[in-house]
Amino acid sequence: MGIPITIVSGFLGAGKTTLINQALNASELPREEIIIIENEVGQTGIDHELLLHTKERVLQLNNGCMCCSLREDLITTLASIEEVTKEWQVPLSQIIIETTGIADPQPIIQTILTTPILRNTYYIDSLLTVVDRQNCSIYQNEPVSLKQIALADRIVFALKEGDTVSNCSEIVATLTEINPLADFIYFSETAPITATDFFHLDKFQATEGLNESLATQTEVERTNEPHSRDHHHKDLHGHSHRSAVHQHDEHGFQTVLLTTECELNEAALIRWIDWLLFANQELYRFKGIIALENRELAVAVQGVNQQVSFQLTPLEKTTTKIVLIGKNLASKKIEETFNQLCITYKQ
Repeated sequence: MGIPITIVSGFLGAGKTTLINQALNASELPREEIIIIENEVGQTGIDHELLLHTKERVLQLNNGCMCCSLREDLITTLASIEEVTKEWQVPLSQIIIETTGIADPQPIIQTILTTPILRNTYYIDSLLTVVDRQNCSIYQNEPVSLKQIALADRIVFALKEGDTVSNCSEIVATLTEINPLADFIYFSETAPITATDFFHLDKFQATEGLNESLATQTEVERTNEPHSRDHHHKDLHGHSHRSAVHQHDEHGFQTVLLTTECELNEAALIRWIDWLLFANQELYRFKGIIALENRELAVAVQGVNQQVSFQLTPLEKTTTKIVLIGKNLASKKIEETFNQLCITYKQ
């Protein structure tokens, strides 16, 4: 499958480095088989070959913004790591990318997914976003911080002095509003994470949560709120399809949940996704479990930015569930076109 990359994001001072240190201490992987890429502010690069001689195997990228100007640096860095490890026959088990607190992780994801020389060697295991109670008021006013939360596969809550799980529950509820796809774990200096909390999570591609309690919980909670809509329709064959929309107005983030009991036409679904991406430029992420015509089992779909992938699953076909996360989404049009998609191919 390749070498896993874990991306660790989070606002300034949230606890990213503490989390990584705890993961390294807990891991049974030899330290020399893990390379950490730190995206920090600075002007001095580190020679890729010298990196492999260092004890900690930490590489620092030059600028504090992992965006367009650094995509080439990231490609060069990861390609050089592969080249040198192969040439010297150095084992490599894990890459960790620690972003600066002001970095949008989306360009990192896009670079890894769209660059052939990287895609053939590496894969994104998970995006972990670290948050803490002390900085929660900053998150609400920082678009980049909110983007880090919206893209996360797992939100890791750093409990600091005076914090408990109970007194952080309101913050967790707010973060769930922004990103219902992520799960939550907690850590502190006295209750560190385990290796299984960090490594080999395979959450970036995972969609099993949608097929269990996540979509049901999202739908029930959202439809009880004032900014939610829940519509039922039945086609000529009596099949039910529903779409629910929730918008978290305080931050401008929307979570759109679409469900249907109809089996969808594959070609029509792909055309609909093409339209969805074109018409919603701030659709940051979506995941779904799809029941398709002429398929015996359910198919998983997920997208980040303009990148979409489909995977066969061992799951039985039941209800199609799709969750969209973004800003300025054309939610009404999304509902209408999805409902039409359900109806058209059943008449």
